[in-house]
Amino acid sequence: MSLPDLEGLDLLSFATSENAPSSGSSDVRVGIDRAAAVAVVQLSRPAKRNALTQAMMDHLVFVLNQLDQDQGVRAVVLMGTRRGAFSAGVDISELTQLTTGEAHQRRFLGDLNGAFERFSKPIIAAVEGLALGGGFEVALSCDIIYAAEDATFGLPEVSIGTIPGAGGTQRLVRALGKYKAMELILSRQTISGQELAQRGLVSRAFGTSDDVVLEAKKLAARIAAYSQPVINMAKQAVLAAENNHLDAGMAVEKQLYYMTFSLDDFKAGTSAFLNKQPPEFKHS
Repeated sequence: MSLPDLEGLDLLSFATSENAPSSGSSDVRVGIDRAAAVAVVQLSRPAKRNALTQAMMDHLVFVLNQLDQDQGVRAVVLMGTRRGAFSAGVDISELTQLTTGEAHQRRFLGDLNGAFERFSKPIIAAVEGLALGGGFEVALSCDIIYAAEDATFGLPEVSIGTIPGAGGTQRLVRALGKYKAMELILSRQTISGQELAQRGLVSRAFGTSDDVVLEAKKLAARIAAYSQPVINMAKQAVLAAENNHLDAGMAVEKQLYYMTFSLDDFKAGTSAFLNKQPPEFKHS
């Protein structure tokens, strides 16, 4: 079954893959533009506003792991339902079945967090409609967020008797500061894509006449045109700033910078610059 948003892409099915989850695949769809080296991953459970079931999360983890190993993919766009929902969060009917002990035993949400943290390539969230709770946290796990101005973001977990559990508290403090994060989380406020863009959390916000997913695809294609190992190293360096103090981050940056000198793409890029020609990167 094809979807308009994945039309023209190489649709992937992991149903026959040895390690693929046995369920959840129909709710996470994948298409690849081989010419642009861009993959589009779509959360597709529109009847439930893309609420994340355990099966969906397992399949999303599997998809990310597969795309990270695919040498023909150099950037990824993660989207939800057009004008509907990116994701309204974790499926509450499943959440109510968890006990504290079971959550520890299963490391609930740990696999999903780990899959994003391990993903070496740039991943862009294209957010339209709702991005609430776990849905907002999934967007925060991406490297870049493009959003509709009227998209609705929030971490409303306190209203159902719990707290954000997939990095929401930590990432929101880093992005917005302690006081705004406290206000949003403790009072379950929502915030628009436009305001988040003004605060620097969303990279760009788009009006109703714009196509957020198309713009995200364009950005992904632009990034994918550069050297894959260099882009991956640049991503590592930026993340080092988020996770370390300044001296440690500077050390990581310097090490990665020196490593680029051994790349064929460094030679190709610098030679092309000196000869006033466009570079032809070999991604090695």
